[in-house]
Amino acid sequence: MARSSDTEGVRIGRKYAHGRRIHPVAATEEAHTVISRLDPAAATAARALLRRALPTESITGVFVRPEEEQVAAILATCGVLRLEEKVEGTAALYHWRAYRAQIADGRRDEVRHTLGKLEPDHARHTLLAAIFSTNELADEHARLSAAPHGSPLRVPEGTRARTTKWSVYDAALRAAAGWYRATANDERLSARELAAKELGWSKAWTDARIAAFERIIGVPFDQAVETAEPEVRLRGPLRWTGDDVIVDASAARPWVAIPARSAQQFGTLDYSDIHGVLIVENLDTFEAICRHSDVPDTWLCLWGHGYVNNSLVSLVKLIDKPTVCWSDLDAHGVAIVGDVQARSGVAVTPIFMTVELHAASAFLEQDEEQRALASRLATNGHPMLRDLAAQVARTGVGREQETMHHLIPKLEHHLAQVAAPANAGTDAVP
Repeated sequence: MARSSDTEGVRIGRKYAHGRRIHPVAATEEAHTVISRLDPAAATAARALLRRALPTESITGVFVRPEEEQVAAILATCGVLRLEEKVEGTAALYHWRAYRAQIADGRRDEVRHTLGKLEPDHARHTLLAAIFSTNELADEHARLSAAPHGSPLRVPEGTRARTTKWSVYDAALRAAAGWYRATANDERLSARELAAKELGWSKAWTDARIAAFERIIGVPFDQAVETAEPEVRLRGPLRWTGDDVIVDASAARPWVAIPARSAQQFGTLDYSDIHGVLIVENLDTFEAICRHSDVPDTWLCLWGHGYVNNSLVSLVKLIDKPTVCWSDLDAHGVAIVGDVQARSGVAVTPIFMTVELHAASAFLEQDEEQRALASRLATNGHPMLRDLAAQVARTGVGREQETMHHLIPKLEHHLAQVAAPANAGTDAVP
């Protein structure tokens, strides 16, 4: 998610900052899933905003009310809303706030269903028409056709999609019909191409939709469609070999990028000499470690680039060695550590992310959304970082890791403590 320090789209005047931008989508999720995670008051605000935005066809959308700003950013992050933000503050200190919102491309029927405004018979009819000519989906067509006229909109029992959510079921069947048609014509579509053609939006895939689609067609997603794989920048004792050495990450200066998932499928990855994995949120800090420390001699250093991509997660899962994360000392920095741990299933130890280091030099203002996130993470975030999250929420400021490069000479010693069996299971590294 974008930070309040981002300068893209900002004009700095003599005194005030001016500018607008579109809030970035971090990871597409189902609207009902996102709303179910909110507290009752936030869920009410989210539904109110969606109800106002749903009938609006204007390119500018609806104005976001003050009580809706936090949930607008949450809904935009998961791709439900297209959110325009504007910058407020002075040239020296500014932040972004939600301004205008509209329903994102391809998400209107999903939002209608979430709000209980999707007409059941019409929804069934349009889906039946979409899969009618696909012989491979004849059983799904028969199940859906059996629903009585005027009955509530429910996913039929026995569907191969194995989901109870209509938006997931609808998207998976439409995508499957498009995939079967393409396959019959010897076409291999990309994931985004299939989504754009059948779901109305190239970024419409969610984890739930992918899983349901895989169950319907019986083929793993990355084998069924072409997926664009993000690179993973790294440096350390790792070699990727095929008939010859493809990449030697220990010899790279200052780092090298690989398609991590493809590297696991083609050739051999040798990581036997790795003591552990270090994930660094920001590029400047990652490069400083690669250029000016001996850490990459024994640890695989990865650039996280904020919230990490699936390729990096797959590499962390594969290596499954002591894993450490160094992020900014702010709300999103805390969230990133928990996110890596949750998605990889590997225990992740934060380093140089303490209350004391935050208090020593915290100056980066956290907006209301970030403070609210920090407040939630103080209760349910990474256990080692809850005190830090509470302090960020209370003070309203964070600390960027670029202000902490003087700690890099101490990094190797602290990583050795994490890797040492005698220290396994200890609390946060100071």
